[in-house]
Amino acid sequence: MPSLSKALGPVLQLASLCALGVLAAVSADQALRVRRALRDADAAPPRRPYQYRALRAQRRVLIVGDSTGVGIGAECPTQSMAGLLAAEWRGAEVVNLSVSGATLGDVPGQLRHLGPHAARFDVVLLHIGGNDILRSPNLLTMQQAAEALLPRLREAGDRVIWVGPGDVGLAPLFRPPFSWWLSRRSRLACELFQRLAEQHGAEFVGFHGGPHRDLLVRQRERFFAGDGFHPNSHGYRYCYGWVMQSMGMQQGLVRRRFRAASDALAVHAQVPFVPAAGRTHAHPSSPWTGAPGCPLPRPSPSVFAVDKEFNAVMIPTK
Repeated sequence: MPSLSKALGPVLQLASLCALGVLAAVSADQALRVRRALRDADAAPPRRPYQYRALRAQRRVLIVGDSTGVGIGAECPTQSMAGLLAAEWRGAEVVNLSVSGATLGDVPGQLRHLGPHAARFDVVLLHIGGNDILRSPNLLTMQQAAEALLPRLREAGDRVIWVGPGDVGLAPLFRPPFSWWLSRRSRLACELFQRLAEQHGAEFVGFHGGPHRDLLVRQRERFFAGDGFHPNSHGYRYCYGWVMQSMGMQQGLVRRRFRAASDALAVHAQVPFVPAAGRTHAHPSSPWTGAPGCPLPRPSPSVFAVDKEFNAVMIPTK
């Protein structure tokens, strides 16, 4: 009578071959999806970051980083983080040096465009981390680049806010098992980013875990653009709300929980940036200048809802 190992040997070999076949098929599909996304990105017209120059600026805001700072995925430049901020902060000058595809090591090159005698900014927003998660060889490389960058940002502005990436593995572009690996890498990288930000006197607003991840798992189509990787306009509005909450003390905003009687108000505040008819973006630094369907947003209402999912609103203090 043959031993059990000899009897099951052919079965195990067949199972191994099937597993390898499935992995090869998934890998080929993932490579095809990424190649298609890169081809579409190359075919799309180049987009420069949204900026707003004010003659008598009451505040000065600097934005540096990657494609999320540029606003790739938003339908219009005014629906990017920079555009939403310019609409909310009337009289603020927004200088945006972000470049699509940038990593932590690329941001010092962006800062050189300011020149040696640039005036100090009130706020510096750093949009970076997603490309490092995808391309950086290890966490040590990310750490070294961040430790070299953060002191320079502190020199450039009074307040530095690092707008961290979300869980890259949740992007519809990626399939298991690659998405699982990217999710783990996102968690480790963002934990490192948060720790380094605290050490250098910066603030880190992360979207990689907690309620943000739970929401993306349930409603991916609501927050991602058609490329399956970048946020869409709704995704940028969502991130903007949480960044504004982080800046709540400076803006005179407080956080409180919804009550049953405030449901109607929350519905009204859910979409704070409603296009104003007849007004179009006309800033010369943007390729969207005069583009149809890109109206300027009106200022947000007095109550700005971060998101009804989190039962929280921000209300200007008296």
